[in-house]
Amino acid sequence: MLLEKILGWHEETLKTLQLNFAEFLQEETRDLPARAEVDLFNLQVEKLESDVKKLEEKLNHKAGKSQ
Repeated sequence: MLLEKILGWHEETLKTLQLNFAEFLQEETRDLPARAEVDLFNLQVEKLESDVKKLEEKLNHKAGKSQ
């Protein structure tokens, strides 16, 4: 029983420490971006990839017509 309580306290303490450290890196030092910033960046990268692919297809199509 006592061992279970100690292990539970240990796990909870580690979770709290992880959350606090992540918050510190995000909010205080700005070394770690917030989840929303990462999600927005990923969406922008996906759009850029799509745009580049479309441009490549257009260029390949035009190159085929000029030959």
